[in-house]
Amino acid sequence: MGSAGPASAFSRGILASLPLLVGILPFGLVTGIAGLQVGLSPLEVTLMSAMVFAGAAQLVALQLIGAGASALFVWLATLVVNLRYLMYSSSLAGPLGALSSRLKPLAAFLMVDQNFALALSQYGALGPRLTPWFYLGSGALLWLGWVGSTYLGAFLGARLPEAWSLDFAVPLCFLVLLVPAVQDRPSLAAALVGGLFSTALAGLPYRSGLFIGALAGIGAGVWLENRTRRRG
Repeated sequence: MGSAGPASAFSRGILASLPLLVGILPFGLVTGIAGLQVGLSPLEVTLMSAMVFAGAAQLVALQLIGAGASALFVWLATLVVNLRYLMYSSSLAGPLGALSSRLKPLAAFLMVDQNFALALSQYGALGPRLTPWFYLGSGALLWLGWVGSTYLGAFLGARLPEAWSLDFAVPLCFLVLLVPAVQDRPSLAAALVGGLFSTALAGLPYRSGLFIGALAGIGAGVWLENRTRRRG
């Protein structure tokens, strides 16, 4: 970046996140439609996206609400889905360490899978001074894209033809993120065990199979990682 400053890094973050909007758009459309199906108004589901900004957790919450799950179960399920952010925050402690205390809450709010991956990939080139501004720039555009696509899905609602089959966007988004993340045996074990449990228990009420699968995958990954460390 040379002598470039925070404003240039912020703009670079915006540009880097533009291609990701292609994947966010159908995901947001599906979420907006899902909100309508559980009885939320277009304004309510859009505000939910604006305040939550966690696509997977939001979609899980909407599905559970639609299935009649209790508030406690919805809370537990979304907590498990978002546990990965604990690891993300640990990994970004160095790259985002230069942020002021006033901006760190904003950085935490903007932490999503795509923004996390972008920030880590650019840290080597930008360094600790500019990476936080790159992160804020990419996060701002991703947030706008998420809120806008959710509103669009809620506004269009049933007007979208069923032949579009936008449900494919949800697993596709996570497959794109999952494949690069599987880099060792513990992460592979977590992905396989979580997927197998979730699939096998798909018929359980309130979509609790997803909750159990996530716990099983996390447990398998942690167990294998600890076992590998002991052997090492």
